[in-house]
Amino acid sequence: MNYLEVPTKDTRYTYPTGRIRGLEKYLLKPGDFARIKEGKDLSDSFQNLSRFYPYSESMKVCDSPEDFERGFEEEWKRVYLELRSFAPEPELVDLFWLEQDFHNIKVGLKIKVRQKVLQDTRDVKHLSLSGTLNPSLLMDALTREDLSSLPSFFKEVISHAMQMIEKGAVSREIDFFLDRMYFSKFSSGLSEYGDDFLEELAKKLIDNFNVKSFLRIKLWKREDEKKIFSQVILDGGTFEKEKIVALAGEPLDSSISFFGSIYRPILQKALEEWRVNKTLFTLDKALGKVILDFTSRGFYMTFGREPLVNYILIRKLEITTLRSILRAKKANLTLEEMEKIGL
Repeated sequence: MNYLEVPTKDTRYTYPTGRIRGLEKYLLKPGDFARIKEGKDLSDSFQNLSRFYPYSESMKVCDSPEDFERGFEEEWKRVYLELRSFAPEPELVDLFWLEQDFHNIKVGLKIKVRQKVLQDTRDVKHLSLSGTLNPSLLMDALTREDLSSLPSFFKEVISHAMQMIEKGAVSREIDFFLDRMYFSKFSSGLSEYGDDFLEELAKKLIDNFNVKSFLRIKLWKREDEKKIFSQVILDGGTFEKEKIVALAGEPLDSSISFFGSIYRPILQKALEEWRVNKTLFTLDKALGKVILDFTSRGFYMTFGREPLVNYILIRKLEITTLRSILRAKKANLTLEEMEKIGL
């Protein structure tokens, strides 16, 4: 879309858009990522990162370079609180942090299955502190098996997941269910605003979820593939659910062509990566680019929801990329090895 053709709208976002323009000045550039990646080791890369604002502030909570995950959690939480403080629709901002809540639900349920749920969140590894739901409240509710203190939506989701566990569902099935509930809540929440931009974004997010789920399920190679497709694939995207379900039992290489010119090459490349490295890193990266190509119109809007949403997603990708770089450094990967996985 030509930026001169993008209409302006919603004057409530005049001031917030000005704030976003100021924040965009601190987005990392390709050369900044290169400088961080080229550090001789984790400590060197961590120090390079710490020279860039706002990471120069958020990384202060880290006790050592190895503690970088905590710094990224601090930064993502800070972004959330800052945007929510001036957004005219703070509940819209909340939608983009639901992912952290569902991540914590997964962590809590996995520990619950092992009968090791802890009330002190400091003792729980991999718990996100940047979601909309207080992680201490969540872990306490799981520990006491009393969900009454949780918002009704989370209460229903967790209750259903616990019932699945009692009936013998495996971890992967629980993850699929929670992923489906997250994307369903996220996309329906966006659609409630009656905004063409948000509705189209919701559709693209559903497409991304369905494409990723399709490949994951195909690689799972289960005999009940059609049943799993029916349970996991979402309605509301560009590709009809029934037609995706009909691909159950079909050869993976040939069924990829169903997803058209945008997703077919993405799936083909991801499948090649899986066969060589047993990873799907390029899939996540490519699907993220599909969304950012769409939301990039936010750079050209005078005011509206677009600049806010675009900034959120760019910051999310920035933090995700930096986290992957430091994790690679921690694993002592060389620059050549990092480039092979798309970093």
